[in-house]
Amino acid sequence: MEGSKKPRRATRPWITLRNDAAAVAIDAAGGSIASFVLGDGVNPLSWDSAVHDQQDVEKTAPRPLGHFLCLDRWGPPSVAEEAQGMPYHGEASSRHWHVVELDSPVVRLEAQLPMAGLAVERRLELVKCQAARRAVDAPQGGAAVLAAVLKVQDEVKNINQLGRIFNMVQHPSIAAPFLSAETRVDCNGKRGFTQGPRGCAEVLWHAPREFPAAVTARDGVRDAHGMTGGADDVFSYEVDPKETYGWVTWQGGWSKCTSGYVWPRAEYPWVSLWCSSEVDGDQRPRARGLEFGTTGLHQPFPILTKHPRIFDLPTFEHLDAAPSSTRKSFCSFLLSIPSHFRGVQRVELVAAAAAAPARKLRIWEKDTGSSVEIAAETELL
Repeated sequence: MEGSKKPRRATRPWITLRNDAAAVAIDAAGGSIASFVLGDGVNPLSWDSAVHDQQDVEKTAPRPLGHFLCLDRWGPPSVAEEAQGMPYHGEASSRHWHVVELDSPVVRLEAQLPMAGLAVERRLELVKCQAARRAVDAPQGGAAVLAAVLKVQDEVKNINQLGRIFNMVQHPSIAAPFLSAETRVDCNGKRGFTQGPRGCAEVLWHAPREFPAAVTARDGVRDAHGMTGGADDVFSYEVDPKETYGWVTWQGGWSKCTSGYVWPRAEYPWVSLWCSSEVDGDQRPRARGLEFGTTGLHQPFPILTKHPRIFDLPTFEHLDAAPSSTRKSFCSFLLSIPSHFRGVQRVELVAAAAAAPARKLRIWEKDTGSSVEIAAETELL
């Protein structure tokens, strides 16, 4: 395992952690997890906001890449806040992050968000692990498979003299070549609704649909396992209230890899899916967002305060005056899969005993009873 700082296109400051199975790269100009690759495979987090928005990709200023953090909000600012310079999705991905610690296999970074009055610190660890595939008829044995786990812990501190409301959403985004029309998404979302346009204050969740159903203005009800055909379709779902952890996974149509996230539902009770396709011609996929966070309403704060709860879940959090802080965590995994893999039925976090820390992930294949167990050398969440 090694830690190193490597540039992207000889200009962007990437911080890279490696082990025998995988490599992860963090872009200090915006704090994004810009790459997470298993072996010599394809990076699913290849999405770049400059490419998506047809901007100059050679610019070195901070911008969202791959998996970026939405903080202190998810979605647009109010018109008045935008006039004051508040970015879409908040400041976190538009600020320079500074390395606090780089001691393989761990890196810690921090950033200041002056308009929001917040400070954020992120700790990432590329965890050593082993994985085995277990068939339904041989649950105690199994063939070794290649896997990797990334553990992430965030702490947000209020540096204001007064308390404030805020939101925090993890925004993994995938693009070609990993993303294709055959890419499949699975999650443990339940009741959900379609997001309205910016400034929409209407109640859109009075007739919720359950995942994978997704209602689009263009084509009616679509299956959110796949792309839904719109230029900017966003669907938000409650994480299954019967579950302790939320999860979302995706697998490429041709890639021999699946990737996913697991997080405590108490910290992030919402999972949201973004689909962006070319609206002309063959509706070629442009981007897919697999997002999870503290809110399921993609609107400015004045509208969120009119709808403080949806499905009895909060649409924002409150952080009291300095030195108040909040901590949240998640882990991401990469897993090699056979070509006939049918998708993910569920993801479990497993502990050796009731009071023991959870050090195993179990990923169940849809409709087969087979699973893959990833055993980590450290506590995952």
